[in-house]
Amino acid sequence: MSRLDAFTLAVSEKTTWVLLRLTGDDGAMGAGEATLNNRTDEVLAALPRAVEVIGESQFSAASRISGVRKAIPGVIGRVLASALEQAWLDREGRRLGRPVHALLGGAYRGRVPCYANINRGTLSRTPEEFAERAALAISDGYGAVKLAPFDGVTPDATDEAQREAAIAAGFERIAAVVKRLEGTGAVQVDCHSRFRASEAGDILERIAAVGVVWFEEPLAETSDARKAIARLRQQAQDHGMRLAGAEKCADTHDFLPFITGRCYDVIMPDIVLAGGPGEVVRIGHLAAGFDCGVSLHNPCGPVMDMHSVHAAAAVPVLYSLERQFRETPLYDDIIVERSHQLRDGAIELSDAAGLGLDVAWEHTAMRQKATFDVDL
Repeated sequence: MSRLDAFTLAVSEKTTWVLLRLTGDDGAMGAGEATLNNRTDEVLAALPRAVEVIGESQFSAASRISGVRKAIPGVIGRVLASALEQAWLDREGRRLGRPVHALLGGAYRGRVPCYANINRGTLSRTPEEFAERAALAISDGYGAVKLAPFDGVTPDATDEAQREAAIAAGFERIAAVVKRLEGTGAVQVDCHSRFRASEAGDILERIAAVGVVWFEEPLAETSDARKAIARLRQQAQDHGMRLAGAEKCADTHDFLPFITGRCYDVIMPDIVLAGGPGEVVRIGHLAAGFDCGVSLHNPCGPVMDMHSVHAAAAVPVLYSLERQFRETPLYDDIIVERSHQLRDGAIELSDAAGLGLDVAWEHTAMRQKATFDVDL
């Protein structure tokens, strides 16, 4: 029997991190993250049921955690199963003296290339602030940045003049970032399904013309849109760009049609939304069979970030790992020590046991919400 503690940290109006700490009877401790923006209360409310489900199983730890996904429907169950798997992997890695990626099948690489998502921390949304934060990310050691510049653009807008103005504002932000970096770092653009199929090709051409190398989720990822997305992929390849997407897919089953339909050059599984690091590694192996790269979606806090590093190391074909850039000082303040370091655009793995990340659980920003005895 182990002790499970749940903590929250209020990061901003948009973000509250949910962290789990799993402590064995031998004192070995592991950390996991169950952050789901705007649904923190639902995640915490479902945690007692997750603990109950684990106690009902007579099988392995992995089977017990998998049962949480089945018993709690939808994304809440996947998020909790993921956080529990993360915490268990960290604890077991520390017990065994092995890094988490070794428990996920072993690392394919010793360096995990990554890029800085500068979007969330750019509060004013001006081209100048985007450009300044992009330059700062490159000076911090990143080789690429990503922004989501098309605020207010929706496919079903009724005011076309207003929509065109919002698109123009998005291109002003992109142009400012490209000009500021002047070839010192790659520029990636996320569209959050804001465009229509009839216009996405033209948007791609305009983005390619200014040197953007990555075009993410231009269309809503419905089953009807897959053929149009696949055509955009070919168009992007003609310009030397990568088309990326599918971050909202839940598991291997959800990713399958996007992979077999060759919709994207790069798919973006998320260890929280997909139900755990192990599921992301399975998705990565499936993608590799179709010559499709992986770039983990990684929008949350430092615990999820480091678990994502280990999962990224364990997938066969990796393009990059997303990392949040300076959204809040808490990202560093709640960490006692990091064993894996960013250098020259990549995270260099160490042989540190477990996650290679020690959390300051007594930090004043931590709010302990619940404690359970759990059979893990």
